[in-house]
Amino acid sequence: MTQTDYTESHEQIKDTQIGYCRYGHGPNYVLAICGAVGCYKKDWPLKLLSHFPPDQVTIIGIDPPGYGTSRPPDRKQEVQRCQKDSEYCLGLMEALKLEPFTVMGWSEGARTTVHVAAKGKEKVNRMIVMAGATKVNHLGAMAFKGMRETNHWLPAGRQPYLDHYPEEFLRTQWAALCDVVDQVHTFMGGRFPSDLALPQVKCPTLIMNGGMDRFCGDPNVCFIPVLKNLAKVEVHAQGGHDFYQKYPKWFSSKVLEFFKSTEKK
Repeated sequence: MTQTDYTESHEQIKDTQIGYCRYGHGPNYVLAICGAVGCYKKDWPLKLLSHFPPDQVTIIGIDPPGYGTSRPPDRKQEVQRCQKDSEYCLGLMEALKLEPFTVMGWSEGARTTVHVAAKGKEKVNRMIVMAGATKVNHLGAMAFKGMRETNHWLPAGRQPYLDHYPEEFLRTQWAALCDVVDQVHTFMGGRFPSDLALPQVKCPTLIMNGGMDRFCGDPNVCFIPVLKNLAKVEVHAQGGHDFYQKYPKWFSSKVLEFFKSTEKK
């Protein structure tokens, strides 16, 4: 891999300087979206991206407003945040002239992915949803309540965040995020706004999960009843919530297979 296969930059999108990384120079354009209190350096590190052949993909890792290199200001956690992020995602890919593209998101980023695919229409040719859910049930809401205080987490759980953010940022952002999940469960029947956007998605979809993941939703509850034959499911039996970083060869091979099987003839 040459140094030019990986660059980092900023682009003015609407009212914000959006930070992003760019990997590869291939014909499959991909937008990769991070999870909650994440950033491209944490959730889409170069050691992961380099499992993709740079002549086959052009992957853009975006820092949504308020995360990573798209600060200041810091993130405002609110129910509509993934919906709002989708505007910056579409704006960035348009500014970089990388359309049509595959949108790919992990964890909370999976909800943003749904909004991007629903809103982007013909600009988005595929969707990859990783460890995602568009609904939260009582058990899920209780799990978030139990995780609200980050200073109670095990050091191994906190460190990946603290490699990129000050402790105070993680603490306040995560608590605010848990409050949003509680609002969705209590006042919106457990349906995130992405659940309402899901029926508008019309592109081929790959749903990827870890078999040992305690946090992601069952695709047969969230996605398959709506997307039906548009969606294919891949599960790594030993994988947890971060299955794609633990098993990057498996992950990249499944994504490349998906690209091949959905190529326009």
